[in-house]
Amino acid sequence: MTTDTPALVSYPAQSVDSRPKPDWRFENVKFLRSPEEHELKIRMVSTGICHSDIVVAAIPSRPEWGLTFPKVLGHEGAGIVEEVGPGVTVAKVGDPILLSYTYCQNCDLCNVDQQPYCLNWTPINILGGKGIFETKDKEDAGGKFFGQSSFAGTSIANEGSVVNLKDLIKGEDELKLLAPLGCGLMTGSGGVINGASVKPHDIVLVTGIGAVGLGAIMAAKIAGAKEIIALDRVAHRLETAKELGATKILDTTKTSASFAEDLKKLVDGQRISVVIETTGALPVINETIKALGKHGKFIQLGVPLGPEVTLPLSEFFSDNKSFECHYLGNTTGQAWIPKMIQWWREGKFPIEKIVKYFPAKDALKALDEMQDGTTIKPILVW
Repeated sequence: MTTDTPALVSYPAQSVDSRPKPDWRFENVKFLRSPEEHELKIRMVSTGICHSDIVVAAIPSRPEWGLTFPKVLGHEGAGIVEEVGPGVTVAKVGDPILLSYTYCQNCDLCNVDQQPYCLNWTPINILGGKGIFETKDKEDAGGKFFGQSSFAGTSIANEGSVVNLKDLIKGEDELKLLAPLGCGLMTGSGGVINGASVKPHDIVLVTGIGAVGLGAIMAAKIAGAKEIIALDRVAHRLETAKELGATKILDTTKTSASFAEDLKKLVDGQRISVVIETTGALPVINETIKALGKHGKFIQLGVPLGPEVTLPLSEFFSDNKSFECHYLGNTTGQAWIPKMIQWWREGKFPIEKIVKYFPAKDALKALDEMQDGTTIKPILVW
């Protein structure tokens, strides 16, 4: 039996000034089926908008890859379980849950607790599934993006995406706030703790002060890093970074394009031992590579916005530096979200300082504010 549900549907990207721009439309879609084996039906309470939603929405259709539009995106969902399919053990009807990425649970990498690098990650997270939503024009709107498609008021989620919060939260207001823990904040904080293994002697440089960058800054403070440098071009984001733990800031609108030396001067020539890069911008990547000190780790978290970086291989070898690309905090939602909630309750992870709520119907306003830097982490409320 079909029902209607409101959804933010992503149609093929439009070209604006020769650049692809997401075409998101808030409309009612038909919700087509009940959950099948290891699936749950979720009533969404809220969902964060993540940069990855924007990136995927701007990719041209690639039927040969299985990537087609229209599609229901969204992958930082928070909701209530309405129905469970056969074999589900993670939650029961009525349980509050958060949603993160999904993974196959049986490939070589999943079997050794490397789920963010699951060999089947792209087909089950980016391509998702069909037969869940149908547009008013009777087109299939792909679902199960990141195993969840949380840009819909009601959705089907894979069991692997679900984190049960029934013993961790105190009502829907907390659930609504915590939605962004499923991706961006997990990626940043996990990149610092699980990826870079930051210690009190480390000087950490975080580039790009969005939700991922601020997750990294808060985690670096929790880890007791000696210095935490925040780099961005938006002044109020840098002020937020200072409030959440940055000890030094660099506003790239007030430097030359060659700012590696400015970074070194900020810390009086001390060794920058960790770079957490979230922008994906090649000029930022290339310049911060120059600032990385001996035996330093460069952790790439942002989706690269170009094909090549300049890596001085001889210097990296002689100074024992490393360049690593990490996904999703080197962890799972089930392992990491409870830890972030604990930090939040202790006042160490004040995500309420970086979010702004929007009715789901105002998603385009939220997107504009995110892209112009006005809002760091928009949360859509259903």
